[in-house]
Amino acid sequence: MAFFKGSIRSQTLGMDTGLTVVLPFDRAAVPETECPAIYLLHGHGENADVWTRMTSAERYANAYGVALVMPEVERSFYTDMAMGLSYFTYVTEELPAACQRLFHISSRRENRFVAGLSMGGYGALKLGLRRPDLFAGCAGFSGCLDIEALRATLAQADPGLLGEAKAIFGEDLVIKPEDNLFYLVEKTALLPKAQLPKVMVTCGTEDFLYSHNTHFRDTIQALPYEFTYREWPGTHEWGFWDRSLQYALEFFFPGRREALRSAEGR
Repeated sequence: MAFFKGSIRSQTLGMDTGLTVVLPFDRAAVPETECPAIYLLHGHGENADVWTRMTSAERYANAYGVALVMPEVERSFYTDMAMGLSYFTYVTEELPAACQRLFHISSRRENRFVAGLSMGGYGALKLGLRRPDLFAGCAGFSGCLDIEALRATLAQADPGLLGEAKAIFGEDLVIKPEDNLFYLVEKTALLPKAQLPKVMVTCGTEDFLYSHNTHFRDTIQALPYEFTYREWPGTHEWGFWDRSLQYALEFFFPGRREALRSAEGR
């Protein structure tokens, strides 16, 4: 397998930005084949290499024969910021095209998925629900999914967090429909069933964002998505997210791990 850590020049952002990419075991031998990928999103205050430092993500990617693409978006909530940079546009438009050119990662929707934790859990579901033409599935782990509830909390927060929220969402802290997962999940549900992304949510029962996740679960269960929800005792921590990533890989690529083992004679 191959591991790349560095930066790329983004025209959308107007600067260099961090990027970590893991390619599975067969990429050097057969680079001409298109590799399926998960875009794996970091949380608030983290960066592009946190998944590889804190979990066994590389080992899982190798076992499933998929690439992991881990971008860096600072504390933007994967949003085209009101007073900042256009991170949603970067992650959905510029980054996939760059990864296709640089790493021969598949350009086909059925081979592209997105997952993330906390802020990245919100980002992953937003990417999947806003751009179902790009992503066949999305998964949020301990996600900050109820952005309106977060807005209400931030309005009473310390000045630093409040100023940060205004830079992301605007001075008046009005959440646009395209940034509200509850609006998006209802809107996207109107598409033909074949065009809907698969959706997974996991959350620990002791997580401070538990109510966000159960609210989203209760909403999406009434809609025609292929949806999986998992909860178990846990808090907002890396052991929970490592396990969640394993569940997500099997959800996105059912049976793929066993098929690769059989093909290799293991």
